Order: sequence, then C-alpha cells, then structure tokens
Amino acid sequence: LTPSSAMILRSTLFIFIASFPSSEQQVKQVLVPGEIILGGLFPIHAAGKNGSHCGSLKADQGVQRMVAMLFTLEEINKRRRENHETTLGAQILDTCSVDGYALEQTLEFVKTRLNDANCVQASRQPVAAVIGAASSQVSVMVASMLQLFKVSMISYSSTGSELSEKGRFHLFSRVVPPDNLQATVMAKVVKKLEWNYVHAIADSGSYGEKGMEAFRVAAARENVCIDGDVHKIGRRPTTKEFESIITKMRQKGKARGVVMFVDEDNLKQLLSVLEAMIERGMKELKDHFWFVASDSWGKKTSVVNGRERLTLGAITIAPKQRTIDGFNDYFLNLGPTNPFLEEYWHALNCPVFESSNFGDCFAAMNMTFTQESYVPYVFDAVSAMAYAISKYIKKVCGDTPYGSCELQSQTFNGELLQTYYRNKTIGEARIDEKGDGLGRYDVFQIGKHGQYMKIGTYERNDLSLNLIETRSRLVNTNNFPLSVCSQNCSAGFYRTYQDQTCCWACIPCDNTTSIVRNGTECVQCPLGMVPDRTLQECQTIPPDFITFSSLWSILPSAFAVLGLFSTLFVLAVFLKFSATPVIMASGRELCYCMLTGISLCYVLTFCLLTKPTIPTCAAQRLLIGLCMSAIYAAIIVKTNRLARVFSPSSAQRPRFITPKAQVGITGVIVSVQLVGSLLWLIVSPPGTTIIFPTRIEAVLTCNATASHLMVSLSYNMVLIVACTVYAFKTRKIPENFNETRLIGFTMYSTSILWLAFVPIYFATQNNFFIQMTSLAMCISLSGTVALMCFFGPKVYIVLFQPEKNVRTRQSAVGRLVNQQMRFISQITTHAETTACTSAPPSLNPSYKPDSEESSAAGRNNNSSHCNNNDRLSASQLPGGKKLSWNEPAPKDRGGSLRKLRKSLKLRSKSVKETRSTEKERKEKVEEIRKEEARKKSDETAESEPLRKNEERERGRGREMGSVAESVEEASTTPIQSQIELILDEIISGNPKATFL
Repeated sequence: LTPSSAMILRSTLFIFIASFPSSEQQVKQVLVPGEIILGGLFPIHAAGKNGSHCGSLKADQGVQRMVAMLFTLEEINKRRRENHETTLGAQILDTCSVDGYALEQTLEFVKTRLNDANCVQASRQPVAAVIGAASSQVSVMVASMLQLFKVSMISYSSTGSELSEKGRFHLFSRVVPPDNLQATVMAKVVKKLEWNYVHAIADSGSYGEKGMEAFRVAAARENVCIDGDVHKIGRRPTTKEFESIITKMRQKGKARGVVMFVDEDNLKQLLSVLEAMIERGMKELKDHFWFVASDSWGKKTSVVNGRERLTLGAITIAPKQRTIDGFNDYFLNLGPTNPFLEEYWHALNCPVFESSNFGDCFAAMNMTFTQESYVPYVFDAVSAMAYAISKYIKKVCGDTPYGSCELQSQTFNGELLQTYYRNKTIGEARIDEKGDGLGRYDVFQIGKHGQYMKIGTYERNDLSLNLIETRSRLVNTNNFPLSVCSQNCSAGFYRTYQDQTCCWACIPCDNTTSIVRNGTECVQCPLGMVPDRTLQECQTIPPDFITFSSLWSILPSAFAVLGLFSTLFVLAVFLKFSATPVIMASGRELCYCMLTGISLCYVLTFCLLTKPTIPTCAAQRLLIGLCMSAIYAAIIVKTNRLARVFSPSSAQRPRFITPKAQVGITGVIVSVQLVGSLLWLIVSPPGTTIIFPTRIEAVLTCNATASHLMVSLSYNMVLIVACTVYAFKTRKIPENFNETRLIGFTMYSTSILWLAFVPIYFATQNNFFIQMTSLAMCISLSGTVALMCFFGPKVYIVLFQPEKNVRTRQSAVGRLVNQQMRFISQITTHAETTACTSAPPSLNPSYKPDSEESSAAGRNNNSSHCNNNDRLSASQLPGGKKLSWNEPAPKDRGGSLRKLRKSLKLRSKSVKETRSTEKERKEKVEEIRKEEARKKSDETAESEPLRKNEERERGRGREMGSVAESVEEASTTPIQSQIELILDEIISGNPKATFL
C-alpha cells in the first residue's frame, strides 16, 4: 500500500473500531501487568464445526503455549527488575484456529494503539508488539491488519511460505523456518525412501495450498511426482468429503505414500473417517497408506491418541526439538489463575479439594505432563522481542529512564523495532534478514505404541535419515516399501516417459553395443568399446589374439612340430645315405633347398599363431613368401631341367644343368621374393593394429592387410603354376624317370590345396581365428605335401628297400644307366667291328650316375675293351660333336644320322650272314655226326685210328658249337635293334629319343 492509501485505510478502521463500545467484559483474555505490553495470540480452542465459533479446548497447542509466554515474561522480568529495567506485560487472546475470529480478536490490540481518549480508556496501555499467531492462515489475516498500524509481530509456529512475501508482510517475522524449506525436507525424505509417486492432501488456504505448492516444486527437483491432482480439504469439510478423498486415492492404486499439509483438526477428522471405513469392511484400506505429514502434525499426541494402529509408521516433520528448563515445574505449580487455565482445570475434572495446582491434578488423574514441541519457540519469540524492545528503548531514550522518556507517551515503530531482531541470533532464536527462522528440522516416526521416535535431522541443507529403522516400521511391506508409479527398469532397459517423469515404460536396449545413460536413453558405444557389466558405461574391448593354449593354436602347432621332426629326419637320412644311388640321382643340392623351405613353412606356423608384435609381424612378411619360394624354386628348376633335356631345341648340349648352376638359378628365383619382401618392409614398416571384425570384437593383428598378403603370395602362385605346367609337360617321360611323376603329384596336390584355401580365407574375413589358423595349416600342408610326395618314396627305398638302392640291372636305376651306357658305347664304335664287346659302365668302379664324370668313365671303360682303330671319330657324329650325359639327342643335320643308320644296317646284315653260315655249318656237322653214328652201328669192329679220328671230329664240333652259340648270343643282343629304333625316332623328331 502507498502511504496515502494506508492513511485512508487507517482512518476508516479508526472510525469503524470507534463505533464499537468497550468490550472488555465480552472478550476472554489474559492480562499481565507491565510497563510495556506485548500482545499474544494462541489457539486456546479448536475451530467450531461451523467454522465461526470456538470448539473444544486445545490443551497442548493452546494452553501450554500460552503458559510458555507467561513463563518467559516472568523469567525476563526477574532479570529486568534486578537491572532496574522496564518490565513487560501481556494481553493474550484466543484465536480459536479461525482466521475470521482471530481478526476480530486482533481489533483489541488496535484499540490500544488509538490515542483518542474518547474512544479508548486512558488506563489501557498500547500494545508494543504481538507474539503469534500459531496458524499460518491466521497470521496472514492478523499481519495484514497490524502492519497498517505499524505493529510488528513474531510468530512461533506459522510456517506458511506466503508469509515470506515481505512486500505484503514486511512487519511479520518468525522463529521457525518457512514451509518451502519444510517442503524441501519432506521431498528429501520421500526421495530417501526411494519413492517417486505419492498422493497429496492440503488444506484450503495459505498454509495448505502454499505449502503443497512448495512441496511440488521441491519434489520436482527430487524427481518425485504427485499422483493426479492435490486433494484439497475445504474450509468446512464434511465426512463425505473425506471419504471421497480416501476412495480416490485407493482407486488409483499405484501410490501408497500420502504427503499432507493439513492442520491438526482436519488431520483428526481424516484419520477418524479412514478408521470408520476400514471398520465398515473396506479391508483393502488397512495398512495401505503411509503418511508423511508437515509440522501441523509434528509431535502432537492428540492426533495419535486412540489411532495408534492406524498411524503406525507415519513420518512427521517438526522444527528442531528441545525443551525449556524449568517450564515443566512452572506449569505444574500453576493453578486455575486465569480464564483459560480455569477452563482447562475444569476440562481435566481436577478434584477441587485434593488439588491446588496442575501437578496435583495430573497426579490424581494419573497423567504425565509432556512439554509441547513448540513451547521452546514461544520462549524464543518472546525473548527476541524483549531483547529488541530493550535495544529500541536504549536507542531512543539513551540513559534516560523509560518513565521519563518521551517514548512512554508514544507507540513503538514496528519497522524500527524489527531491525533489532532480524538477522540476529538471540539465544537459540535465529532470524534471517527476511524475518524467517533458520531451517533446522527433526524427523519423527510413530512407533507401535503411538510414541514419536526421532529418525533423522535436517540442518544446513543436509538430511540424515535412518532408513533401515524407518522401513522396518512401515507395515504391510515386502521388506522394501515402495510408492512408485513404475518399477525400475532392469539392467539393459531404458525408460520412455508417459504423462509424468515418474511413470514410464521399459524398452530393451541392445546390450551388446549400447549402454543405458541415466536410465532414459539407449546410447551406442563408440567403435572399439562395449558396455560394462552395469550396462551404464562403455569400456574398451580387450583385443583378442591367438594364444598357444587355445584350441585354434594347439592343432596347427602340434602339426608343425611333427612336420619339423619329420623334416629333420629326412635331412638326416639324406646326409647319412648321401653316397647311395637314389640320393645322388635326386640332386642333393636342390633337395637341401627344398628341405630348408619346408622347415620354414613349419616355423612360420609359430609366427602366425603367436601374439602379434613388430618382430613377429616382420617375420610373417618375410617367411610367408620365402618358405614357399624356396620349395617351388627348386622344383621348377628340376622340372625345367628335365623338360629341356627331353625336349631339346638344338643338337647342342643344354646349358646350366650342372648342380652348381641349378643351385644358382634357385637362389636367383628365391632372391626375387626376398628382395620384394624387404622392400615391402621398408615402404610399409611392420607394426600391430586393432581391427574390429564385428561391433563387439577387437583383434590384435599385424598391420598388413589381406591384399598385401595376396600380393606377397602371388609370386609363389606363379611358381606353383609354372611347376604344375612343367610337371604336366614331362608326364610322358620314360618310366625310368619316376622323379617327374613325384614332382607332378606334388604340384597337383599343392594346386588343389591353394585353390581350396583362397575362398576359405576370404570368406572368413569376420573370423580372425579361422583366417590365421587356415593360413598356418595351408602353409604347413604345402610343406607336408612336398615332404611326403617328393621325399617320401626316396626315404622309403633307402630305409626299407635297400636292394633297389644299388647299380644293378635288376634295379630301375641300374637298367636305365646300363642301357644308356651300352647305347653310348655302341654308337661310338666302328660299325664294321663285330669282335668288340662293351663292358657295362656299372662295372667301372669310378662310375657315378647323373654326372659328367660318370659319362667319361663309362666311355673310358668301354674303350679299354675295344680296338682304338675301329672307333668313330668325333667328326663322324652329327655336327662334329661328342655325345655326353644329360644331352638331348641331336637332330639329323646334313644326313649324318642317316649315314650312321645305314652303316649300322650293313653291320647287322653281315652279322646275320655270319649267323646263317655258322648255322648251316652246324647243321652239316650234326649230319656228319649222325652219319658216323650209323656207320658205327654197322661197323662194330672199327679200327682204333678211326675211333681217334672220330673223337677229334667230335671235339671240333663242340668248338664250332660254342663259337656258334657266342655268335648267336652276340646276334641276339638288343643293342642293334635299340640303336636302330632310337635313330628312327631321332630322325622322325620324337622327343623321347634323348640321352640321360
């Protein structure tokens, strides 16, 4: 209000109040004499049923608080008299807990402020300030009236948040905290109990509506919701209204907690109606509701009396509790000395003759006196006002006594007076700059016998609560009482809210890749991370790699170890039997190269199946290509040599077929792979990286990709293809050259193996273990195929068929060598010579197969049995060249081979004629023998000379027979027919006609 409007309103009220006669006899009040008068407003009576008249007496909240003001004034005046200070008196009125009635009573205070002698008796002292009221609704009405006359007031229990609006109530203060702070405490209690959905009941008016509004704001901060609308209790509630509220709360069913900002009278009625409904048969209401009430319930025993079972477990809030020393004795020593105490005396039915005070009355009635919870706050309010009045008087009067000071004839200015108790701490009273008490609360719970038990405290924005004890008293629970709209979602589910944030539906989240953040959203983890066990945080995926203890590694490793031992065994056999024909004919140098590559194939398995590091990754890059190139380079050199020998392009001896040349060619082929791998290591240094085959897998691997691997293997693929092609081309080599068949079988098997591996490798891109295991097995099997197919037959002959590992005609190698040696011997002997018999080169102790030295030895051995004059010169051979081992047959250039064939045919014809002549001679001899035998039978008495002649003839016949047999043996030797056949094939261009 503006100053002018306030002046007009004061004048109007002055005329209104002055029109009423004095009503001292009509108003029930308590007057305490003193130099300065304080007004007091207390709810001595409860509100009447119709809301306009006073009801029953309120012993605790009314009488005790009124007596507390009397006690405090007496204690203060004792000290003041000792210090010769001004004494304080009181004018105490009853509000009957009704704001309208309280406003009428407040006019008594206003009358004392009017200084018109015609309207107010001169004997009446003005009220300096007012202590009260109890109810916030009453305080709102009274404060609005008193501030017009600049009368300050301090309340001992009005907690309504509306009274904190200092623009409207700038002269109102209180020693208790406001309801918005109390509402915060209630919301925190609900949150501590892990409730998020509660019913709300509030009185109509400032206290209930403002308090519940403050609770709604505080509850929203704590994520607590109110089920539906707030159930309001009217100013004149009926039984049906309470029944309707209870029924609505039960029908909704989800919430069980009930938060209440309801005054004491309405609380009693609500609980009485609930109890009556249960007794009428509504058993579902029994033990269904759990109450959380404000300070209007507090520690009031009147609410609980007779309803102990119904209120069991109820939680109440009250300002911090303490007791005033000496008050209990003071009260018990009082008698019915004023109208309110007299009424209380009669209400207790105290014996008149046996009791002189309330102590005797309580003893006679077997009653126990308990100090009411707000008595200390009445004490604080009166003490704070007394302190401020003393400071005010000293400020205005200085050292002048109050009786002589001009202030005595004036009224106290409320605005100035409140500056002496606001933002001050006076004893236990603490009032901030806005006029509100500091927030200190105690939390109580009703036990089995209706007693209030302290379960927590709130101070400095911190709530401590004994949850275990609190939950144990909440009845009809399954060890964990809940008042919620929706149950918490299980792990891996997130909430989708409905109408309120406390009600939701649980939606499953992909627990393999996503987490539930704050329970409200499903968030996918970044690549390389997966949810932890709580499904609330993402954690890095530990990278997997093959270990030697895993099944993926055990089988390939065991296979590789077996392969290594087998390779070492083959190497030992080759070293021990290196001088035998089978080993020597195999080309030992190239075999050692192949065994080295096979060993590297098995060693590579351990590099592939161990934890990737920079050294192992570098070894993988080098060995993957190097091991196989060492095998197939040796094989391709072998097959190429056979192909060149058996398919000559000229009459000249093929080049680079010596062992040293063969090893050199192999080294060049392998060096290509080695140089490429080294360049790859330089351009792209080896290292490790983590790949993610799927969203939930991480694999530690080398930084080489599958394309890099195929590039490295492509060179070996070319070697494999080339070896396979050469093996196919040399498949029709004579049967004696069985090594070509072994090579062919090795390459066919290898090709099939790699053709099967490639699709397996690339089809399992998402399975690192299958990829690496299949790669390791494929490389090991490649070495195994070469080891078994190429070296297996040789080792078998050496160890288990030693009779074949000799230079004899019976062995395949012996037959091959002897036939070729005889062929060379015959074509280097004069065609007309018939008496020269060539000795087999195998009889020459210096002979070594598959070497140029063995060729020379064979020729020298043959020459020792022949006539040097009968040999063909080198110029008689095609091209004027000598024939040697490991040379393809020369082409027939200039008809030289045809001439040679002609001379051989002439020789053959001469041999046949000789054979025919000797045969005829033999037949004649036989005929002579038979004739002589006949003559012998006819002439039994033949002379002795004739017998001797016959014996001489028989000896000559045996000699001629032996000559004929030797000639026939020579003529039956297949050398001539073999030479003629080979020469025919050479002339016709058949590639089989070659020299070993």
